[in-house]
Amino acid sequence: MSDRLIHVAKFGGTSVGTPDRVRRVVELSTSPETDGMRRVVVSSAFGGVTDRLLAAIEAAVGRTGAHREILREVRERHEAALLALVAEAEQAAVRMQVETLFTEVGELLYGVYLLRQCDARFKDAIVSAGERASVPIVAAAFRAAGHGAVALDATAFVRTDDGFGEAAVDFDATRGLVRAALAEVPDDTVAVVTGFVASTADGVTTTLGRSGSDYTATILAGALDAAECVIWTDVDGVLSADPRQVPDAFSLPRLSYQEAAELAHFGAKVLHPRTMRPLLRGGIPLRIKNTLRPEAAGTEIGPADPDVPPSIRAVTAIRDAALIRVDGASVLEVPDLARRIFEPLAEAGVPVFLVAQASAEGSIGLAIRQADADAVVRLLERALARELERGDVRSVRAEAGGAVVAAVGSGMHAAAGLAGRFFATLASAHVNVRAVAQGGGDHTISAVVADAEAALAVGALHEAFAMRRLRTHLVVVGAGSLGRRLLALLDAQIPRLLDHGLNVVLAGVADSRRLLWDPSGLDPASAADRLPEGDPTDLDGLVTRLTGARLERLVVVDATASAAVAERHAAWLGAGVAVVTPNKEATGRSAAAWGEAQRASRVGEAPYLYDASVGAGLGLVGRLRDLVRTGDRVLEIEGVLSGTLSYVMNRMRDGAAFSEAVRDARTAGLAEPDVRDDLSGRDVARKLALLAREVGVAVSAADVSVESLVPDGLEAVSLETFWERLPEADAAWQARLGGASAGEVQYVARLGADGAIRAGVESVRAEAGSLLAALRGSEIAVVVRTERTGDHPIFFQGPGASADVTAAVVLADVVRAAEAMR
Repeated sequence: MSDRLIHVAKFGGTSVGTPDRVRRVVELSTSPETDGMRRVVVSSAFGGVTDRLLAAIEAAVGRTGAHREILREVRERHEAALLALVAEAEQAAVRMQVETLFTEVGELLYGVYLLRQCDARFKDAIVSAGERASVPIVAAAFRAAGHGAVALDATAFVRTDDGFGEAAVDFDATRGLVRAALAEVPDDTVAVVTGFVASTADGVTTTLGRSGSDYTATILAGALDAAECVIWTDVDGVLSADPRQVPDAFSLPRLSYQEAAELAHFGAKVLHPRTMRPLLRGGIPLRIKNTLRPEAAGTEIGPADPDVPPSIRAVTAIRDAALIRVDGASVLEVPDLARRIFEPLAEAGVPVFLVAQASAEGSIGLAIRQADADAVVRLLERALARELERGDVRSVRAEAGGAVVAAVGSGMHAAAGLAGRFFATLASAHVNVRAVAQGGGDHTISAVVADAEAALAVGALHEAFAMRRLRTHLVVVGAGSLGRRLLALLDAQIPRLLDHGLNVVLAGVADSRRLLWDPSGLDPASAADRLPEGDPTDLDGLVTRLTGARLERLVVVDATASAAVAERHAAWLGAGVAVVTPNKEATGRSAAAWGEAQRASRVGEAPYLYDASVGAGLGLVGRLRDLVRTGDRVLEIEGVLSGTLSYVMNRMRDGAAFSEAVRDARTAGLAEPDVRDDLSGRDVARKLALLAREVGVAVSAADVSVESLVPDGLEAVSLETFWERLPEADAAWQARLGGASAGEVQYVARLGADGAIRAGVESVRAEAGSLLAALRGSEIAVVVRTERTGDHPIFFQGPGASADVTAAVVLADVVRAAEAMR
C-alpha cells in the first residue's frame, strides 16, 4: 500500500435513501477536506430495504405469497436508482450485476417458502443483498460524477466465524485481507465497500448484526491504520440525551472511546458498544456527522483526554427492564455464586445491564430486558435448585416495570460528591431508586428506577449535569397586578437566569377558580391571559394538585392578598413545596398559625420566604434573620413601614390638606382600592408583628397597639360616602400638625427596648434631623439597634414597595428558594 493517509467514511441507509442523497454522498466523500488522501466509503443498503427483505422472509415463512411482491418492489427501487445515478454506458453492466443478485435472493426466498422456515444462514444470505445491491450503484454514481471508484464486496476480506446474525470478527485474518484488497485499488480511486456483510473462511456469507455498517467502517479503519473514520448519519453527533425525552439535548463535541461505549451499552442509538473496538489500538479518531447538516461540528470520539476535568457528560436509559433479585440470608456464602448466575445467562444470550449486591441483606440484583424476565427466573431457579431447597437462597424473583438510568462521563472516582449529587438529583425529582451500581470503571453511575419515571429521571439528571443548571418549577397563584408583573419580569429575565445556571420552568398559573397547568413549561408572557383556558379548580383542589405533582424543586408564589390562600401555605410546605409570598394575610396571621407554617417548612424541608412583605426593596427581613442566626440580639426597631402613609404625611408636610393627600395617594397608585385598609394602620401592624417574630418576639398583629387614621364615623360607611365626608377631618389634622416643624411628623412603628417587650404603632413627631424626618414622597425607613452594634444603629431606607419592586424581590426569593433546595 502507498504512504498516503487513509480516510474512511460510512453512510447509513438514510444517507443513501434517495438518488439526491446518494449524490450528496459523492460530494461529501470527495470534499477538499480529504484531498490527497485515499478514500474508502462504506455504504449501507438503501434506506428501508433491509426491513423489506426481512418482511419478505416473514411472508415466505408464512406462505402468504407476498414475498414475491416485496422483492419486485425492492428490484424496482434499485432500477429507479440505477437510471437516476448510473451513466448510460454503464447501466447494462450494473443492471446485470444487481439483477443476478436479486435472482439469487428470489431462489432463496422460494426455498424458504417451500420449507416454511428460515435458518440464520439463509437469513444472512437474503438480508445482505441490500448492501450488495446498493454498493455497485453508489460506486457508479461516483464514476458518473467524474471520480474513479470501484465497488468492493466485504465478503471477500472481512472474515468472521459462523455466528450468523451477529458474527464475531477474526481481526488478524481480516487485517491482512483488507490491506491486500485495498492495495489493488489505485490511490486516486474511491473504494466503495459493502457494510454489514462478511464471510466465514469457507466463503459463507455472514452479517455483523445491529449497526453492522458502522462496525465495517471501523474494522476497515483499524485494519488500514486510517487517519480518521467518519460515520455520516442523520443527527448532529452523539447527543447528551435522547431528544424525544429531553428537548434540550445537544451534540457533544468530544467523547472518549470508553464514554462512547458506555453510552452505547446503556441504550444510546447512534453507536453500538463494539463499534469503537477496532480503533482503540491505533487511537484512530472517530467522528459522527450529519449528512443533512455537514457544516455541524458533530462529535469526535478518541482516546481519553487527561486534561478534561471529571464530569458527567450525558444521560441515557434502557427502558422496559426488569430487576431480578436473588435473595437469602446465606446467599453470599454460596460457593461460586456469581459464576452459577452469569454462566447460564451468557449461554442463553441474555444481556445484563446492571449488577447490584447488598451484603447486609444477602441480595444480588440484575437488571435485564423485561422480555427475558420469566425465562431468567426459571433459568436461575434450575441453576440454584439445591440452594433454594436448603434455604441458602430464599427466592429468585423478578420486579417488572423498570428502567436503567445511566449518567456517563469520566473521572467519576476522582470527583468527590458526584455520586451524592446524582442521587440527590433523583430525590429532588421524586424518583425512587430500586438498585444502584457504579462498578470498577470510572465512567458510569447507573440506577434502576420505575420505567414510568425514566423520562423524569433522565431529564432531571441531564439538567443538573449535562446542562449544569438548577431546574425549578414555578406556580404563580394570583393573576392580578402583582402576578402579571412577576410573570413579565420572569419572561424578561429567563435568559439571564439561564446564564447563571438556573432554569425556572413556569409549570402553572392559578386563581381561586382555574389552574393553567403544563409541567413542561408555560410561556410567562401569555400565561395569565390564557388562564381562562385552564382546568376548573378551587383552593383545596389546587393544594391537592400541587402537593401531588412530584415536580422537581416546586416553588409556589402566592401573589394574592387572600387569607384563604395563606391558610394553605402549611399544607404546601409540609409536602416539600417551597412558598414565596408578599401576602400580608400570611405574615399577619396569628402566632399559632405562623408557627404551624414554620414547622411545616422544617418538616417538608421547603423554604418559606416572605422578604417582600415588609420593606421589599430594603432587604430588611433577610437582614434581621441573619442577625439573629449569627447570635446578635435585636434591642429596638423603629421605622416608617407604610409607603402610603409616608406619602400622606409628606404631602401634608408640603401644605396639602389631609383629604387631598389621601386622594393624591390613591391617584398615584400607592393606596389599596379601599384606602381605609392603609389608613387603619392594620397593614403596619402586620408588618411590625412579622419583624418582631423574626427577632424572636412571639406576637400577632392583634397584639400591636394601632392608631387608626380613619376619621371617626367613617369606618363603616360606603366608600363613596367616605370620600365625600373625608374633608371633614382636614381641620383636625391642621390643628394637630400646626405646631410641628416641616418634616417632623411621620407614622412610626416601634418595637420597644424597655425590657417589657412591647410593640405599638402611634403617630409621633420624629426627632428633628433623624432619618425618619428626612423621608420624601413614599419613602420608607427602618432603624435597628442591636446588642452587637451598640450606639451605631443599622439604617434601612428606600422607596415604598411598588408592584415592580415587589415583583423583583419575589423573583429573588424564588431564586433563593431554588438554591436552598439544591
